[in-house]
Amino acid sequence: MTMAERELRNREIHSLWSDIQEIIGPARRWPFQIRRLFWTRNLDHFQRILVCTFCFVNGLNPVVFKEWASLMHLRRDRAAESHIAALFNLFEGGNYYRLYSYNVTMNQYEYLDGTPRRYVPRAQRQNGEYLRNKCNFRVRVSYF
Repeated sequence: MTMAERELRNREIHSLWSDIQEIIGPARRWPFQIRRLFWTRNLDHFQRILVCTFCFVNGLNPVVFKEWASLMHLRRDRAAESHIAALFNLFEGGNYYRLYSYNVTMNQYEYLDGTPRRYVPRAQRQNGEYLRNKCNFRVRVSYF
């Protein structure tokens, strides 16, 4: 690759990265793992699911992400390319599979259908405190 080709590719990357941040939001507000995966080459199966879920929840056009994936070599082969296309087709078709990701604009985690994901801390789930607070009832014992 010559110096001119490398400079042209870098301009394309910078331009597309700016467009992606304009659509989703500033990268400093993204989860660290997703930010790192956007710059990682040859994503594996699970990493592609994470990135595609993030893009879908934040409203990034699949065509823009596919262009980014080809420019950054996020996919290893044609199978990975078809996997990305299949994921976006499934998401758009209404098969949501209870996947969720961080929505940068709304500042919360959301499922693919747009409903917010409620998080209960592990400590509250384990000792039953969450259930006691949620049910909000007291057991009365009466002796005759």
